[in-house]
Amino acid sequence: MHEVSIIQSVVEIVTNKANENKFTKVNKVSLKIGELSGVMPESLNFAFKSCIINTMLEGSTLEIEKVKAVAKCVDCKQEFPIDHFNKLCPRCNKFSSNIISGYELYINTIEGD
Repeated sequence: MHEVSIIQSVVEIVTNKANENKFTKVNKVSLKIGELSGVMPESLNFAFKSCIINTMLEGSTLEIEKVKAVAKCVDCKQEFPIDHFNKLCPRCNKFSSNIISGYELYINTIEGD
C-alpha cells in the first residue's frame, strides 16, 4: 500500500509549509489526484487518519479532488476522455500521447491557523 508513504510525504511537506507560514495548526489539506495516478482515495483517507496523530495536522480534514483523464489529439485537436487502455481519438481514431490531465498527484491547498 504505497498510499501510506504518499501520505507520510504529504504530512512532511504540509508541516514544513505550515511552519514557514507560521501556522500553529493545520485544519485542512486538499489534494488533487488524477484518475490515472494509481492512487486509491479511500486508502489515502485511511492512511491520513493514522499518519496525522501527534502532528500539527491532528484533527484536520483531507479533501481529495479527482481529476479526469483527458487527452488532446495532435491531428484534429479534439480533447477527449481517456483511460489506461484507450487513448484513441473518437473523431479520427488516432492514438494520442498528448495527455492533458489524469496523472496528477499534488497538494493543492493547506488551511491553518
